Amino acid sequence: MTARVLALLALVAGLVMLTGGTASACQCVERGPQDQMESAVAVFAGTVTRVGVSPDESGGGHVIAVLRADHVYKGQAREWFQVSTRSQGPACGYDFAAGSRHLVFAGGRDEALTTSSCSGNASLPAGDRPLRRDDGNGVTRELIAALGTPTRVRHTGAAEPTIAGSTAAGSTAAEPSAAGSAAAKSAATESAATESAGPDGGTGVLVAALVAVGVVALAAGGGWAYRRRSST
Repeated sequence: MTARVLALLALVAGLVMLTGGTASACQCVERGPQDQMESAVAVFAGTVTRVGVSPDESGGGHVIAVLRADHVYKGQAREWFQVSTRSQGPACGYDFAAGSRHLVFAGGRDEALTTSSCSGNASLPAGDRPLRRDDGNGVTRELIAALGTPTRVRHTGAAEPTIAGSTAAGSTAAEPSAAGSAAAKSAATESAATESAGPDGGTGVLVAALVAVGVVALAAGGGWAYRRRSST
């Protein structure tokens, strides 16, 4: 009886681990640079100047990044872009940080651009030069060929757009905001707690409760069987 109980417990534990592992991972459909280029509304290289966190009813919230573009590979050539992404890695959110430079493939509408870790984005060296093969982080000859010749953005001193309805999570690298840093730390803590439970935070708690009930029931059954044999 004891061996059977242990085997059942091992099976349940394995299923819980398997469920948690698959539910918390972002899975992307593999696509080449040409497909990523064709499906994007805007493609540009730019430096993040501000990041905000915008909660929503669907859970997890969004990170909204403002980037100052230096080269545009697709779409309207303009100085500022505002892009939103999921705030959680398991939900395929892309990691933006103030002061970092990225190649961004954005979808959605021009006035409400979105991106994800599956879009083809790449982290770039600081500066404002066009992409080169030695930039690393997935910048390949195939990618550069798909991007084509960029339009260099002329910086005219246009005002940086504000992030409406969000909590500041960062500012320019040269002038960090104390309030923004505190908000970013809070958002990161909340995101980490959510990631540990998977995209659906309640699912992990429910599974753990069911496992606990199963363990108690199996232990009680084993004790009852033992007492029955002892009495006979």
